[in-house]
Amino acid sequence: MIFKIKRGLLANYLAFVSVLGLLLIVFAQSQGVEGGLDSWNHFLISKCALQHHDLFLDQWNKPVFTCLTFVICQFGFPALILFNVLCVVLSGLLLALTLRKMGYNHTWALVAMLAYTPILFSNTISGLTEPLNVLMLTAVLSLWGYNHLRSAVVLASFLPFVRTEGFVIVMAIALFLLLKKHYRLLPYLLIGSLGMNLLGFAITKHIFWIITDNPYWKQEVEGTFDPGSGSLFHYVKQSTMVFGIPMTLLFVLSNLVFLYRFFAKKKLETFWLMNLLIFWAYFAAHSLIYYLGILGSHGLTRVMAVIVPNMAVANFMLLYQLLKTNRLKVQAAVYMLAVLLIMYTGYRVANYAKPWQLSGISVVADKTQKNFIEAGEWLKNNQLMNRPIIHQSPFFDVYFDKDPYDLKSSYRVWSIDQKNDWAAKGVIVIWDGFSAVREGNMQLSWLANNPNYKILHRIDGFEKPADNPSMYDIVIFEKIN
Repeated sequence: MIFKIKRGLLANYLAFVSVLGLLLIVFAQSQGVEGGLDSWNHFLISKCALQHHDLFLDQWNKPVFTCLTFVICQFGFPALILFNVLCVVLSGLLLALTLRKMGYNHTWALVAMLAYTPILFSNTISGLTEPLNVLMLTAVLSLWGYNHLRSAVVLASFLPFVRTEGFVIVMAIALFLLLKKHYRLLPYLLIGSLGMNLLGFAITKHIFWIITDNPYWKQEVEGTFDPGSGSLFHYVKQSTMVFGIPMTLLFVLSNLVFLYRFFAKKKLETFWLMNLLIFWAYFAAHSLIYYLGILGSHGLTRVMAVIVPNMAVANFMLLYQLLKTNRLKVQAAVYMLAVLLIMYTGYRVANYAKPWQLSGISVVADKTQKNFIEAGEWLKNNQLMNRPIIHQSPFFDVYFDKDPYDLKSSYRVWSIDQKNDWAAKGVIVIWDGFSAVREGNMQLSWLANNPNYKILHRIDGFEKPADNPSMYDIVIFEKIN
């Protein structure tokens, strides 16, 4: 028995090391990052928090994320990527150890089932907050599995300060506690929100800081941003690409088996119920938010990475129910087959280079970055980089070590008041045909026809897309009056 337990634990750690190694290969194969502008912005906020302390309470970046990453980000963007890789792999290991503690066999499979579910796999090489949310949610599940119920609930109360959707997870856990009659644990779900709001009030003097300083709530109330809307079944339609066909099919079957056991009045595993409740509450909330076109949803699929641990647990418990009467070797073979299919699907959906293709490229660089680098090098060669640089590319700030929260260093194009321009004489403006127009609401004609601005340099786009020929163009201006 001792040998079997040790062998099971060894398998979990070997799975951890193997998946970590494979993800590090993906990292080495990558020239860019996933997550678009959001990844660079998350890095910048965390990095600059040491100089601008109000950023620690920034509710877009999220206080918990900032506090856990501000030191890491001092070592550069690759350090943040490695942090996210560790978050994902540690999440898989935590699930494996937890279910092993609960009496399940072959829990090593959970490490790969989690890490290679396409939506998480394809957003790990990033600066996004989803991997940390995955780790914290997994820690909540682990604490519950180890029967540390109060600690699990207290930790869960801080999930909204890793990602705003944490409020939905908190409500799902509250429902679970009610169903299981854990009434005494309910007040502990308020600790995170009350504590953070008290801290926010102490620093900002905003009595309802948790609401009034939430960017999504502010945009909704002020009507300053339209994220668009779509079908109520948007995420259902995207499910096979988001979660992959193997994980989606297993999850559908997992729900059906759970419902069968419920109506047949058979014993229901509490852990199974918890994970299904969290998954469906989160999935339904995002579907409804996108349908209503509120709270900055955009219909982004990457948000579903957060609930991959719940899907992985539900699918693993399904396989356990189907295989528990078979021999251990048969179980191992089925788990291995499932893992290989999930890993294959992850690489196929993400379109990443395979591990043995060491010269291959997994995450390609954003094309818009090429000319921003050229623009920065031109500014350096002409001794203009020490001027305030106005632009719309957080990548530029990361690459050239500029501080977007210091007006003497760098700030955004959208800050230019086109009716009453307050930009100082001598500032440099980098206009580009993509982000300056889309994000900064700045047309080239306004700058080019403005006598207060002088064109210093042009960089033609290396491509001329039919729908936006100037997409990769860059024009550098100096304010002369």
